[in-house]
Amino acid sequence: MSPMDYRTRFYSALRHEACDRLPMDFIAEGQVPERIVRHLGAADYEEALRKLDIDFRHLSHADFRKPYAKDDNGFFTDMWGVRRRPVVNSFGSYDEVEYRPFARIETMSEVESYPWPSPDMFDFSELENRCDRIRGEHVVVFGHPGLMDLINGTSFARGMEQVLVDVATEDPVGLAFLEKRQEILLEVAERALKAAKGKIDILWIGDDYGTQGGPLMSLDSWRSIFAPKLKAFIELGHSYGAKVMLHSCGSNRRHIPLWIDMGLDIYQAVQVEAEGMAAEGLFKDFGKHITFHGMIGLQSVLARGNPDDVRKETARIVRASGGSGYIVAPTHFFEIDTPMENACAIYETVTSRP
Repeated sequence: MSPMDYRTRFYSALRHEACDRLPMDFIAEGQVPERIVRHLGAADYEEALRKLDIDFRHLSHADFRKPYAKDDNGFFTDMWGVRRRPVVNSFGSYDEVEYRPFARIETMSEVESYPWPSPDMFDFSELENRCDRIRGEHVVVFGHPGLMDLINGTSFARGMEQVLVDVATEDPVGLAFLEKRQEILLEVAERALKAAKGKIDILWIGDDYGTQGGPLMSLDSWRSIFAPKLKAFIELGHSYGAKVMLHSCGSNRRHIPLWIDMGLDIYQAVQVEAEGMAAEGLFKDFGKHITFHGMIGLQSVLARGNPDDVRKETARIVRASGGSGYIVAPTHFFEIDTPMENACAIYETVTSRP
């Protein structure tokens, strides 16, 4: 088969049609972009992505607001009022939560009087131009991390244990935080989609619904509280001509048929180490109805294997996909301790296939 351009390849794979090769994505945390630039001897991140032949380019809603002001110690407060500090380890640093502003809020009046962020802090006037610069060649992905992200995002401000208690007991105060976050971020997403004028290929949203061993909550709770919110984002993306991709870590097999019924296009992360998430079974049971993104194990082969191990695992999952309906990528974001030679082995395997 003759080589395809990136956009033709992506849409062919999405329709489960034959491709010259599977589309590939590179998603990374923290200082990883700088590490891959050094590893490949590239001039910048864009050149590194081109060397790896990556099909997608990412824009985040965070690119379109003012950066958070940091003090002399690197501490900053985000748009939700969550204060964070950098924590350094042997590989780099992560911004960890130091102050949770919702932790002591107990009444609806306190929720209503909270200084909620406004979508007006985002300026999408240049978004269409940036999409144009990408879309000439590559697939435009807009959104996550942090777009939707109701469970994790709210837990940063309230605490994960309390958020799960809120969900289990259907506490009105706790649920009000989820509703308010949904309202604000849905408006942010709509403003971006409108400004882009149909030039966003993928609206990327996220919310973690699984643990390593099963769903994070009962399916009844998920259907009642989270399904309508997810459906709203899917319908919004589709109304502007975008495909919708959901990031969700953990064991989500029981959710997948529900997502398919909602019209979700792409399930991203696909944490193969979690219960019931083996690649072969997912492709067999659901591969004709949804596109998978991820599956190369960040917790397993990428962390503990060598490049040959990664090549074998990548080839195995590519075979399981049947050559379509799959976007090759790590299960999550490459982390700062991921060996870059292992990351590169994924893409070398795909581009070297006949």
